[in-house]
Amino acid sequence: MLLKISVDIVRTTLDLTTPVLKELKSLRDREGGSLGSLASRLLAEALTANRTGAETPQEPYWETQTMSAKVNLADKEAVHRAMEGR
Repeated sequence: MLLKISVDIVRTTLDLTTPVLKELKSLRDREGGSLGSLASRLLAEALTANRTGAETPQEPYWETQTMSAKVNLADKEAVHRAMEGR
């Protein structure tokens, strides 16, 4: 049995920023395959997500601040006063 697979491929030129191209090449080196097929797959995934309204996951943001003691733990009276206000 002979299976015929047809794929439409159109040549085009894309203007990519240097960081995007570097990331694509890095991903291509890890996954294998051609740069064009990788870019096509990633664009197709992004367009599908855009059509379905799926949001692109973002890195979590953690807000931090410097902490300091509000009471001297060696001072038992100060600890008791601080706990009374709770």
